[in-house]
Amino acid sequence: MATLKYIDMTIEIDLELLKTTNLSADEYIGLYLELRKGYTYLEELNLNIDWNKLESQGYIKDKVITNKFRSLFSNNFDAMFEELLSIYPSKVSSSNGVRVLHAVDPKAKSNLKAKNRYKKVVGNKLHVHNRVIKLLKVQLNVQQDNLGYLQNLETWINNHTWEKYENINENDRRTTTKRITRSL
Repeated sequence: MATLKYIDMTIEIDLELLKTTNLSADEYIGLYLELRKGYTYLEELNLNIDWNKLESQGYIKDKVITNKFRSLFSNNFDAMFEELLSIYPSKVSSSNGVRVLHAVDPKAKSNLKAKNRYKKVVGNKLHVHNRVIKLLKVQLNVQQDNLGYLQNLETWINNHTWEKYENINENDRRTTTKRITRSL
């Protein structure tokens, strides 16, 4: 007689992910359980899943999870952080000369705090990283003429500054207004 031992499984559902993928919570859980081979849970839960719809959306094919769903997760955080560093300016010109915003080398000790903080923000969620990168690009385009006031990378991550650019069009640039600073 064989005894099945159930392993506790916790699934976190990112509501932003559900919005961007047009998946229902049941569909997401079903796909996730298939991906993580949690078949016993899939049988026990009373989920309302339209597998034909998921196949037509490209999430499964022949009852196998496709890369479309797998790509929502990433096991390579280092690659995500490297992409962030490659897009976020490492230095900017300001009225006082050049300001360094982060080290160019992703493995530099001076990037460690920013890297750890970014890991807390995105974890292994590739869709969160992609949203941050998209909004960073919007910010850089909007502030194209004023990059001297860009925050240090660590501050930018700690403040979730990219969230300020959520509803801003990439073409929204202020070309006539410049920031005024005064010396005391």
